[in-house]
Amino acid sequence: MQLRWIRWLSLFLAGVVLAGCSTINSVGDKVGGWIGDDDPDAPASLEDIVEKVNPKISWNKSMGSGTDGLWVDLKHKISGEMVYAASVDGTVSAVKLSSGSTVWERELDEVVMTGVATGEGNVYVGTESGNLVALDRIGGQDRWSISLLSEILSPPAVAAGVVVVRTVDGKLVGVNAEDGLEIWRYQREVPVLTLRGTSSPVIVGDIVYAGLDGGEVVALGLQDGRELWVKSVTSPRGRTEIERMVDIDADPAVADGVVYVISYQGDLAAINGEQGDLVWKRKLSGVTAPTVYGPYLFLSDAEGNVWAFDRKDGSALWKQDGLKNRNLTSPLVSGTNLVVGDAEGYLHWISGEDGHFAGRVKTDSDGVSATPLPFRNQVISYGNGGKLSAVTQD
Repeated sequence: MQLRWIRWLSLFLAGVVLAGCSTINSVGDKVGGWIGDDDPDAPASLEDIVEKVNPKISWNKSMGSGTDGLWVDLKHKISGEMVYAASVDGTVSAVKLSSGSTVWERELDEVVMTGVATGEGNVYVGTESGNLVALDRIGGQDRWSISLLSEILSPPAVAAGVVVVRTVDGKLVGVNAEDGLEIWRYQREVPVLTLRGTSSPVIVGDIVYAGLDGGEVVALGLQDGRELWVKSVTSPRGRTEIERMVDIDADPAVADGVVYVISYQGDLAAINGEQGDLVWKRKLSGVTAPTVYGPYLFLSDAEGNVWAFDRKDGSALWKQDGLKNRNLTSPLVSGTNLVVGDAEGYLHWISGEDGHFAGRVKTDSDGVSATPLPFRNQVISYGNGGKLSAVTQD
């Protein structure tokens, strides 16, 4: 999610009428060119560190155009001994994790706008034109495609024969994983102005949890889409449409019956997953998913701070502020450390105990916006330039 330019947008939006449903996207690239060297929102410089982890790239390979300069979050996905990834240019690939060799590759005649999801024997991607496409996980052959008539910006969730996908116009749709036929549809109103992006739904048991653009979380029945509860995490604040944006674009994290969510310009909250009651919340802004590990909740906020919280009550345990304005990914827990990617293509190892830096390596000069994934003693990173990398941690 590109955030830095939003503060500057208010300087030249005076007199502009916001009509219809609009999204804030990558205009920030242009705004950045008008800001001098004393920009207070410039990415923090990287300081010298004492490396306790010695990360080394064991293999990398090109997977197509990557994000192609668009502000999309192309999450990769590990399933078994394979990693699957997609590029905006329509390339969808399956790669062996042990060697980095390509098992299959497809060139779709579509602009792919989501990362990859897997499940029920398929690989799924969503497109700019609103198609949800399913490919065979083993060979990459076409399985089915369904048109949802609205752009898809986040990977679906898959469980128990149902694929649940979110669209930018506020729909959650349940689709049969076998044949692509629609099972149910749920619709919520979208605010006048939203961030460019949507969270992915999360399925736990027979319940679908999803964050919404209006700062709400909804729980639906997996098989029928029936609304179980809706909870407002945060209320819009301010007078302008920009100030009142409270999108939940970060995927929910669910553990032990509690749903953890964070909204932009809003709150970090814990919600009872069965009834929808609030357990705790604290003011914090973010667009990347919280990470649950044991009694801890780790998070990268919208300013580039990395946090550790006690997930029981939301109290802060430590904060690392040395990566401000570097557009961080969600943290990956790797051993005793966290790993986050940034907009300059670095992976940073941070101690989970006290937040000190433990190591870093650069994987893609175009940046990393997809959360790194674990595989044995490696971290698998997928960069914005389409570079897939396996990093060994010594």
